[in-house]
Amino acid sequence: MLPEQTRLLNEADILRLDQFLRSDACGKQAMGISFAHGFLSAIACGPEQLEPSEWLRLMFDEPVFDNGDQSNEMLGIAIRLFAEIERGLRRETEYRTLLENVQGNNGITYRDAQRWCLGFVEGLALFTELWTIDAKKTLQAPLELFFQLAEISGVPDSSYQRLCQSLPDAAEATFLYWRLERIKRN
Repeated sequence: MLPEQTRLLNEADILRLDQFLRSDACGKQAMGISFAHGFLSAIACGPEQLEPSEWLRLMFDEPVFDNGDQSNEMLGIAIRLFAEIERGLRRETEYRTLLENVQGNNGITYRDAQRWCLGFVEGLALFTELWTIDAKKTLQAPLELFFQLAEISGVPDSSYQRLCQSLPDAAEATFLYWRLERIKRN
């Protein structure tokens, strides 16, 4: 791991990456930060390791950088984000989902997991051919949670918020299952 990858991200890093992903510099299929976090989490959880070159192009959708410094900064933040996700899933640090905050008509702000779960589901789809019957059976509860919340736009009630709070455990269960499967194969 490169030394740069071990430096923790801060809120300013996340905001810069999100702004860049939403800018005209990226293609129309570029991901917002919540979607990208879910997508990268699924890749980190998956049955095979992917090289950064494989997921960066999907995340940014053919970006046009102003210069080399901007390229290094944005790609560096994305790689650090992935490394931070992996460390969290390995329980070296706390794993947290990066959900969107939405303000309801009543002025109350609440968490919305839909974009994150859509990203996670898209990341899982990269490994479709590797999902065995045993994997689907063992991971049925986490998979149902991801698919359920991908279908629902956030609502400000306590049961929805409890489902959002269970996402880190569901991602960790998926990660641990595939990690053990990779160990068995080697």
